[in-house]
Amino acid sequence: MNTLFKKTKNNTLLAFAFAGLVLGGGCSKSGGDPDPAKPTAGYLSGRVTDAQGKPLPGATIFADNTMFYNDNILATSDANGNYRMQTPNGSWQASAQIRRTYNGKSYKLDLEPDNIDAFSGNDGAVRNFQWKLSGEKPDNPGAFYGGSVDVTNEIGKGPYDAENIAFTFTPVGPLIDGSTGKPVVYQYDTDYNRIPDVPIGRYKITAVYKPTGAKLQVRNRVDGTYTADGSATMDFYGEIPHWSCNNCMFIEYREP
Repeated sequence: MNTLFKKTKNNTLLAFAFAGLVLGGGCSKSGGDPDPAKPTAGYLSGRVTDAQGKPLPGATIFADNTMFYNDNILATSDANGNYRMQTPNGSWQASAQIRRTYNGKSYKLDLEPDNIDAFSGNDGAVRNFQWKLSGEKPDNPGAFYGGSVDVTNEIGKGPYDAENIAFTFTPVGPLIDGSTGKPVVYQYDTDYNRIPDVPIGRYKITAVYKPTGAKLQVRNRVDGTYTADGSATMDFYGEIPHWSCNNCMFIEYREP
């Protein structure tokens, strides 16, 4: 009788152990890492990529409290472009930036969010970001991801209708993200009183007055000189502002 009880007891324990392995394996499989596309309560998470969709490490992600000034939480994207931060109760909005040194100047660049809506810290959210070289910022109409080019004529020299001048920007070397740019013709935008959205890079710039086809001379208005061929090779000023303007370029032009 005792022997039978022992055998029955042992068989029962083995049965429970086997069931535990099966159930435990099932729970482990279904309870793994959370789906990165779905929000996790109490956390802000997401992925940061460059313009080609590749992971972008080292970006700074900000969760800003929408009710209190300068109350924010920071995270940094890892080698795979992923980030995750805990968000307390409250209303939060996510943004991201990346810093780059390019041709000896430091640039601070905003990244584009896939969703600009505020979210509850308790509910959590997923916000992905991408580095864009140009385009209007969805959360700040009239502001752009590209650099701003201020255009003026030399005092006493024409033409005065800058909107009728075609400025050709030819990249000299790769753009700030390492990509290869192409020559682009820009015009002065009277709505913004500048050329508002040029990808950050080093450019050889030439200008033509369209009504007559005359070639104009251009230079860096800050400290440049006119050259024999009338062109100017210029960089944007970076995050250290010049004339209270970040990521800007200052062109001055004149008739020969």
